[in-house]
Amino acid sequence: MHASVLKYFVEVARCGSVRKASENLFVASSAVNRQILKLEEELGVELFDRLPGGMRLNIAGDRLLRHVQGTLHDFQTTRADLHALKGERTGHIKVVAMDSMFEDFMPSAVEEFAGLFPAVTYTVTSVAPMEVAPMVLSGRADAGVTFVSRLPAGVQTAATVSLPLGVMMKPGHPLAVKSAISLDDCVNLPFLRSMGQPPISSSLCPEFGEFWDQLEFTATCNWTPMAKRLIIAGLGIAFFSKVAFINELSRGELVWRPFELPTLRDLKVGIVVPLQRELPAVTVNFIGRMARRLKQVEIAAASV
Repeated sequence: MHASVLKYFVEVARCGSVRKASENLFVASSAVNRQILKLEEELGVELFDRLPGGMRLNIAGDRLLRHVQGTLHDFQTTRADLHALKGERTGHIKVVAMDSMFEDFMPSAVEEFAGLFPAVTYTVTSVAPMEVAPMVLSGRADAGVTFVSRLPAGVQTAATVSLPLGVMMKPGHPLAVKSAISLDDCVNLPFLRSMGQPPISSSLCPEFGEFWDQLEFTATCNWTPMAKRLIIAGLGIAFFSKVAFINELSRGELVWRPFELPTLRDLKVGIVVPLQRELPAVTVNFIGRMARRLKQVEIAAASV
C-alpha cells in the first residue's frame, strides 16, 4: 500500500471526518474519500462506521491504525538512522513534556541518544500537560509527551500507550481498599496539586473540571519528586499516571488506583508531533527511540 494512502487513513481516523482530514492534508475531500474506499476494497473490510456526525473507526480500523502507526514510525526511524550513516549526526532537538516524564523517562531518553549522537544538543522543557500540544503546534517544540485526547488540528501522535490518570496515595489510605475511585470519593480529602492546573481540559471531561474546583489543596508544586515525597509522607493524595512512580509502586511505598470515570480510566499518554512541518532526520530518530522507550514504560507500569 502506498504511504500516502496510509497517511490519509491515519488523518481521517484522527479527525473523524473526511472533510476535516482533507483540510489538514491540503487535499481534496473527494481524493481522500476515494483512497479510503480503495483501501477498504483492497483489504476486503470496512474500516469505519459511517455516522451522521462523521466517521468512527470500527474494530478492523482500530487494529489497522495500530499497525500503521507502528509501521510508519519504524520507517521514519530507520530512514533517520540511514541519514545518520551519511553524516547527519548533528542538530538541536526541542522537546516538551509534562513534569512526571522527567523523573526517569526523559533523562534516560536523552542519555541513550547522547551516547549514539554526541554532537546533538537539546532543549528539554517541563510544562503543564495541556500546554504540550500548543507548543508543538507553534514550533516552539519539535515533539512533546503528554496525555492525549482531543489534539488541535496541525498535530498528531507518533505513539500512544495506556498510562491513564489515577489516584496516587500512601498504603493504608482509606481509598486504597477500592478497586476504582470515583470523583466523589476524593472530595474533602487533602490533595497535592501538580502545576497548579488540572491535567486535562474541562471540555474533555466536564465532571472533572467541576470536581477540580472543589478540591482542598494541601500543597501545590511543579516538581514531581517533591509531590512524590509528600504523598509518601501521607500529606495527601495526588492525580498521576504510573510513569514516574513505577519503582515506588513495585516496592509497595505507594498505591495507585484508577478512576471509575471512563474518560479518565481510558486516558492515554502519547508523543505529539507536528502534522505538516517536516522534522530533521536526527529529531525523527530521537522521537522513534522515545516511542520504543514509552512502550517499555507501559509494559513496566502494567506489572505494578
